Amino acid sequence: MSKIMKIDRNGVGLRELEKCSVVPVEAILSGFADEMGDVHFESADGSIVVGTWQSTPYAEMLSYPDGVEYSVILSGKVAITSPDGSVETFQAGESYLLPKGVEVRFEVLETMRKVYVLHTAKTDG
Repeated sequence: MSKIMKIDRNGVGLRELEKCSVVPVEAILSGFADEMGDVHFESADGSIVVGTWQSTPYAEMLSYPDGVEYSVILSGKVAITSPDGSVETFQAGESYLLPKGVEVRFEVLETMRKVYVLHTAKTDG
C-alpha cells in the first residue's frame, strides 16, 4: 500500500463492511454474534491486522495468547470482565487495550462497531 487510506467515522475504508464470522461458536456464552467486518490492512506476515468489526449482542470468553488488541468503539457498547472480576464498559469514542495472554469475558451489550488493531507475535516453525 503506497497511498493513504481514509477510514471514515463509521469505520468504512475502501469497501463497505461485509458479513463475516470471526467469533468461534465454541467461545459463545450467550446470544448470537451476527457479524460484519472489513480488514483494511494486513502485514505480509499476518502479525498486524487493522480492520472494522461489528456485532449484535452476545457474550464470549476472549483471549489472545500471542497477541494484543487495541480498539476504538465507534458505536454501541461492550462490557469487558477482567480475570479479577472487575468490569469495564466502553462506548462510542472510548478505547481499550487487551494485553497479551489475558482472558476476558467480552459482552456486546448494544450492537457495537469498532476499529481494531491486532498485533500477534509470529513464531518460527
